[in-house]
Order: sequence, then structure tokens, then C-alpha cells
Amino acid sequence: MRLYYGILMFLLTLSFVFGCKEEPKENQDIAAYLPGVWEVNLLQVKVNSADNKPDSSYVFQADQGNWVAQFQVKPFRTFYESDNKYRIEYRTVYDSLLNMSRGIYNIFGDTLMRIEPNGTYQYLLKMPKEGVMEYRATIDWDGDGKEDDEYLEVQRFLKL
Repeated sequence: MRLYYGILMFLLTLSFVFGCKEEPKENQDIAAYLPGVWEVNLLQVKVNSADNKPDSSYVFQADQGNWVAQFQVKPFRTFYESDNKYRIEYRTVYDSLLNMSRGIYNIFGDTLMRIEPNGTYQYLLKMPKEGVMEYRATIDWDGDGKEDDEYLEVQRFLKL
């Protein structure tokens, strides 16, 4: 009889250990590391069938080395607050505020949802290493009415 209870306790312990799954560490890290100031390092969009024309795919890319030359502004910065509010600042090369968007955000697993007055945006997040965040989405970059363009944004952490 004691052996029976011993086996039963062992099986219950095993079911408890394997039944209690935590959220993957990577997602916990994302939620923990997101508050602070982040700056875009890379913006890459693979445009598929631009303007619905066959064989018109291309890749648009801007990074720290050519950002100012392509956009005539500094790389934008995203400020995530711990109360789930955020703002994105777009500044001129002379550091004057050119534009700002703001809203609220939340993380659901590996998905970041940002809500602004004029739109809602979802990104698949990945943190390949501490201090670096990748945002991926499928969007309509070329304005052809089809969300078929592959968006990648990489940001680096600057400060709390």
C-alpha cells in the first residue's frame, strides 16, 4: 500500500512539474526590457509586386550609415513608458522636433500592439540579443491596397 501511495505521489509531482509551463524567457525579457528609449538602427521593406505589377519587387533599406542621406532627418526614437504609453519622435538633423506620434501599447506573447488615434499596428517582436529589438510585420508599404510587403525594423536600446 505504501508503494502505491509513493508511486501516486511521484506521478502527481511529475504532472505538476511538467504541467506548469512558464512563458518563454524571450517573451519575459521583451516585456521587461521594452520600457526606455529605443532608436531605429535598420529599416528594411521587401516590396512584393509593387503597385500590383508582376516582376516589380524591390527591397527598400535604410540604416545608421545612410539614414540621414535618405530621409534628411535623424533616426527616429521610440520612448516606451512603464504605464504602457509610448511616443515616437522624428527630429531634424539639427535636433528640432519635426513630428511625433503617440499612443498606448501592450505585448501579447511575442506580439506588440500599438494603438494611436488614427491606427492600430501589430508587430512580431524578437530580441536576438539584449539591447536589440526586431519588429516584423506584413504591411502595404507601396500603397497598392495589398498587405503583402515584408517590414523589418531593428531598434537598439539607448537608456531608461
